[in-house]
Amino acid sequence: MLQGKKIGIVGLGLIGGSIEKRLLERQAELGISGIKTVSKSQKREYSIQDLGDCDLVFLCSPQSKIIEDLDEIAKIIAKPEPNDKKPFASSIITDVASTKAKIAQKAIDLGLTNFVPGHPMAGTEKEGYQASFPELFEGSKWVLTEKSERTKILEYLIRNVLKVAETVLLDPVSHDKFVASVSHLPMLLSFALLDLLDKEDSTADIVGPGFRGMTRLAQGNIEMSKEILAINRANIKDLWREYSKNIETLLDTPASLLGDELSRIKKLSDKFDAKKELEKV
Repeated sequence: MLQGKKIGIVGLGLIGGSIEKRLLERQAELGISGIKTVSKSQKREYSIQDLGDCDLVFLCSPQSKIIEDLDEIAKIIAKPEPNDKKPFASSIITDVASTKAKIAQKAIDLGLTNFVPGHPMAGTEKEGYQASFPELFEGSKWVLTEKSERTKILEYLIRNVLKVAETVLLDPVSHDKFVASVSHLPMLLSFALLDLLDKEDSTADIVGPGFRGMTRLAQGNIEMSKEILAINRANIKDLWREYSKNIETLLDTPASLLGDELSRIKKLSDKFDAKKELEKV
């Protein structure tokens, strides 16, 4: 399905770099005719304009920059050109940002009907091209807001090249509520717990693995964390209210009942395969 196809990538951080490295590994085998990448940090020679002939384009920049990328693509498409020469006319464009509603609405406002919002549910606390690796996505899930005939090439690449276990269909609003619980609130708690310890009369050399595990997400990309908290703030706040109620309930549970309640909650870890996921990243 990728024979003779051209793939474009904008942004070569952890996600974009990992996509590129996997594609380069399998380019000859799959018959991909070209891989074009746009990245100032990696001094790549291409611009977004140069990706107009790509069959599939991944926007992997920070979320605010993706908005700018969509603007630029819309302006390029709007230029008067014959339909058979119009840049991006036959491209499927997708992104990898961890929030979807704002970006999806921007694409609608710009009339970019060939844009399919997406989000790989994979990553580490490390950042940059130097931290990327081709196996990053293996066994993970990848959210798409559309699954149709036109997205087959995208799904094929995700499943068969990046080795994602499953592509999940989820609308942008539902996606942002979901990731607030499984990713964004945990990240916020990681920062808050780290800050809390700094205010206590404690020393770093006596912290245990539980604290290090809980604060791992605070070691991630600050720019990305800032954007997540700014863009998905309302959903995170709603979840925090529920989360804090759960904490208060546990703290107020009588000692005679606490063991049963903790055992009930512990069983939920099997549902989310928590230990396996922690070992993977």
